[in-house]
Amino acid sequence: MSNTLVTDTYKQTKRVSRSSSKSADTKTCADSAPSTSESKFERDIELLKSFDLTLEYGPCTGISRLERWSRAEKHGLNPPQSVYNLLQLHADDDNYKQNLWKDYDL
Repeated sequence: MSNTLVTDTYKQTKRVSRSSSKSADTKTCADSAPSTSESKFERDIELLKSFDLTLEYGPCTGISRLERWSRAEKHGLNPPQSVYNLLQLHADDDNYKQNLWKDYDL
């Protein structure tokens, strides 16, 4: 077995600093900025995912988010009112109704 290192095999390259590429990144970010509704949807889904992953409110598999919220409320666990409001506002949308694990057979 030889005594060579992995770093001996691969050439080291200098990375471009963030400050020099900032002007180019700013231009592409402005062109690809999502619409307000898309970012709101993403924020809503992130809030609901964090609700799904909070074990304090009990298990989330096999029931909808609203059922889980109601069960947590019934047991005095004080689930976030913002989650309930969001679920009521989007009652017909499966992206909001179903939990994080909806696509998996658990």
